Amino acid sequence: MKAEVAYIDDNYLNLECIKTVLNQEFVVQTFQKPESFLQKFGVSSYVTILVDIHMPTMDGFSLYEKILEHPNYNGCPILFISSDVSDQARIKSFVLGAVDFLDRSISPDEMIARIRSKILFYQKHRSIIEFTNLKVNLTLLKAYLNNKELPLTFIEFKILCLVMRNYPDLVTKKDLIEHVWRSDHVLDATIYTHISNLNSKLGEWDFEINGLKLKGFHLMKKETV
Repeated sequence: MKAEVAYIDDNYLNLECIKTVLNQEFVVQTFQKPESFLQKFGVSSYVTILVDIHMPTMDGFSLYEKILEHPNYNGCPILFISSDVSDQARIKSFVLGAVDFLDRSISPDEMIARIRSKILFYQKHRSIIEFTNLKVNLTLLKAYLNNKELPLTFIEFKILCLVMRNYPDLVTKKDLIEHVWRSDHVLDATIYTHISNLNSKLGEWDFEINGLKLKGFHLMKKETV
């Protein structure tokens, strides 16, 4: 399953061009109006957000600040992208707190590599993980669904953290056993019982933990009826 990336740019050709490049590795949702993005923000779990700087109704810097204040923002890296490579644009981007500035003229491979590196750093170092209506605090060892604390066992909490940290990649059964139980062998029935109980407690979440026989486990977005 590919990770979801949001890209906001008023230029339709820019949207299509960058989307074609990034679709090699990500699922890219594009928005031509910042207002449209803010209205829909929160229905998906983005792992990064790309923001064009120069837009007519709301510039990228203003949009950046609104994203930070948005209740559904999960702390994922926000990158500015622009053909304006002036010192003024770059400096303002980094002063605001953007994690990178992408020049449109860079090669597709470099663009993907830089975005991927920011995502990996974010996934490894964040202390709070948020996916839609679920928040996990890795410092306090607590999980909240719709702002209500979940009664998770320590094993369930560790499973949840592992699959969320690795999203959208697969967690192999071997990795699950090593990171959660720290043992050489755990019965399959034990693993599936814990995951089944965990999914039951996460019933109101937009995702569920899906087990793939002989391969491993990953987060899967529930289908809406």
